[in-house]
Amino acid sequence: MTVSLRTITPAFAVPKSAITIIGSVHNDGSVAIATPVALALIGNSPLTSREAVSSWATSTGEQPVAEVARTSLGKTLAPGSVATFSLRIPATAISHAQSFAVLPLRVDVVGTTPASTQELADLHTFLPALAAIKAYEPLSIAWLVPLTLEPDPALHGMDSHARTAAWTKAIGPGSRLEGLIRGTEDANVTWAIDPAILGPRQTPTAVNASPSPHPTPSASVPPTADTPAIADPVTEATAALARQLKADAPRHTLWSLPYADPDLAAVLPLTYGNQLLSALISHASILRVAVGPARTDIAWPVEGTLTTQSEALLRRAYASAGLSAAVTSASTLTGQNGDTGDASRKSSGGLPLLAYDEALSRTFAQTSSRTTGAITIQRFLADSMALLGERPGTRNRSVLVAEPRTFAGDPTVLRSLFAAIATAPWLTPTTTEALLAASEKLAPEAPSVGLTGSAGSPTASPTKLQAASDPLSPGASPLTAAQLGTIPRTSSAIAGIASILDDPRLFTQRWTDAQDQLLSARWRGHPSGLTAIDDATTAAISQVSRSVSVSPSSVNFFADRGVLQVTVVNNLLVPIHDVHLTLTPAQPRLRIEHQPGPLKIGARSRTNVPLQVTSIAAGLVRIEAVLTTRNGTPLGQNADVNVRVQPTSTWIYWVLGSLASIVLVLGTYRSLRRGSTRASRPTATGASSQ
Repeated sequence: MTVSLRTITPAFAVPKSAITIIGSVHNDGSVAIATPVALALIGNSPLTSREAVSSWATSTGEQPVAEVARTSLGKTLAPGSVATFSLRIPATAISHAQSFAVLPLRVDVVGTTPASTQELADLHTFLPALAAIKAYEPLSIAWLVPLTLEPDPALHGMDSHARTAAWTKAIGPGSRLEGLIRGTEDANVTWAIDPAILGPRQTPTAVNASPSPHPTPSASVPPTADTPAIADPVTEATAALARQLKADAPRHTLWSLPYADPDLAAVLPLTYGNQLLSALISHASILRVAVGPARTDIAWPVEGTLTTQSEALLRRAYASAGLSAAVTSASTLTGQNGDTGDASRKSSGGLPLLAYDEALSRTFAQTSSRTTGAITIQRFLADSMALLGERPGTRNRSVLVAEPRTFAGDPTVLRSLFAAIATAPWLTPTTTEALLAASEKLAPEAPSVGLTGSAGSPTASPTKLQAASDPLSPGASPLTAAQLGTIPRTSSAIAGIASILDDPRLFTQRWTDAQDQLLSARWRGHPSGLTAIDDATTAAISQVSRSVSVSPSSVNFFADRGVLQVTVVNNLLVPIHDVHLTLTPAQPRLRIEHQPGPLKIGARSRTNVPLQVTSIAAGLVRIEAVLTTRNGTPLGQNADVNVRVQPTSTWIYWVLGSLASIVLVLGTYRSLRRGSTRASRPTATGASSQ
C-alpha cells in the first residue's frame, strides 16, 4: 500500500485547536486488504535539531509514538483501488509544553490479507506546535526565484516550425516558466530574470566595417533607430510574457541576470571567458523597458561557493556595470558556533553577500510535485522551526530561500506553501532589498580556513571547494577552454557570411545570439545542447558557403597577354555582394596582372569575371580559385581553372619560319620546273630543216 497526504489543517498546532489530516491509500498489490484502518501517531519527543528533522523525513529516524487518531477505511481495499481518509487529532492529544516544538507525526494504514498476514504502510511527516506564550524572536524570510529558459537548443537559430514550437513550450501556457510566475505572482518574491526569456535581442550589424583580426564577441543589444526590429514568429508569445511580468512587477523585486544567464562560476576562471562575460554584462538589460526597473548589479553564480579569487573575477567582470553584491550558499560561510548563519553577510573583501539556506531551498524545490505537496509544506515548516530553535532569542535573524535554475514548482503547491507560511508566527516576510541593506552595514568577515570555500579563504583549494560545492548546483559545467576558443572563430564566420547578404540582420541576429547562449548556465547537465547549437550554426554557415562557387574549367590561352574569364555561380535565392575572388597560378608560366574587385551576383545566377593575364612560358597551368568574404571567411570549395598556355613569342616564329620554308621550297620547285620545260621544247631551226 502507498499512503499520500492531501492536506493537514491547520499546518501547525496551537492550543485548543484540533488538527485534521486528509489523505488516501492505494492498494498496489494483487490481493484485497481486509479491514483497513488509518492511524495518526505522534512521537513522544520533539525533534530539536535540523538533523533530527532530516532524519525523520527520510524515515531513518525512529522513536516511540502514541496513537492520537483512527478511522476505518471500510471492509476491504481491492487491488488497484484507492480509499480516502480523514483523521481528526483532538487538541488535547497535542502537547504544548514548550514555546515551540517540532512533533514527529506518522500516518499508518494497516490491514490483513486473505493469508492472515498484516500489511502496513506508513508515512512520516511533521506537526509544528506552538504554546500560548511566545518565547522566541521570529525569523525574517525572503525568497529568490530564477526565471530562465529551458536547456532546449531548438529555441535558437533561424525561424522554423520547430523553433516556434520550442518557444511556445518554454514560455507559453502550461510551461514551467508560466507555472512559476502563476505560483509566485502574489507572494513577495524576488524574481531573477534572464532577459533571454523575452526572445533574442537585436544585434547591430557592421558588415561594412573593417574586420578585426581578433574580433571581440559582443552580446545582443536592444534595437535602435538604425537597427529596426525584425519580425519574429515568437514575438506573440514573448510579448504576452512581457505583459504578464509587467503587470506583476509592482509586487516583486526584480533582478536582471546578464543576458543568457552565463555560467559565471565556470567561465570566469578562463581567460577568454572573462572577455565574453564582460561583453554580456556590460550591455543594458531590456527588462527596464519591457517589464520595469530591475537591478543588474548583483551576481548570482550557479554554484554557491565564493572564494577570494572568484570574488576578484566577479568584480572585474562587473567593472562596467558595477558589482553591489553576490549570492552564495550559507553552508560555505563560517557560522556561529556551528549554527546556521544569517542571510545578510559580507565577505572579507567587503562585498555584501546574500547567503541562502540550502536545506530550506532544497525543500522548497520539492514543490514541483502536487502529490507530495502537503508533505513538502509540513517539512518546510518543521525545518524552519528547527532553524529558529538554534538561536530562538536572537533578534534580526534572517533566512533566504533561493531556487536552482531548473526550479519547477507547481502553482497550486506554491500558493498553499506561501499561505501556510503567511500564518506561521515564527516567520515574518522580508525582501532581498532589506537583506542587502543589512549586509552593507556589516563589517567584513574574517578570512576562514578549511573547506568552507568562503569569500575570505585565500588558501582554499579549488579541488576541495568543488567537492564541497552547493548541492543545489545542477552538475558540472560542459564549458571548457577549448569550447570557448571556438566562439571567436564562429563569430567571425557568422559576420563574414552575413556581409555578403543583401539583408544580413536576421542571419547575424539569430546566430550571434546562439553564440551568446553557449555561455548559459542552463547547459549544466545538458551538454548535448551545446553540441546541437554548434552543429546548427556550422550547418547554417556551410549552407550559404556551399551555394557560392567557382565553376571549374579548362581553357586554351594562345597569346602573350589578354583576357581570361572565370565563372562564379550563386545558387542562393537572394542576391549577394562583396564576394572576393582570389586566383593563384600554381606555376609562374602565367601571371595575373590584377585580382578582380568585389563581386555582385544576382539570385540564382552567375557572372563571368574577366582577368588580365600575361603568358610567360608554354605549358599547362593550374590556377587555384578561392572565394572569400571581406573578413576572409571561405565560401564554397576551392576550384581549379586549368589553362593551356602557349605564348605568341615562341610559337609564332615557328609558324612563320615554317611558312617561309614552305614558300622557299615552292619557289625553288617552280624555278627548276620552269627551266626543265624550256630545254625540251623543239627550236625553229630544227623544225625547218626537217
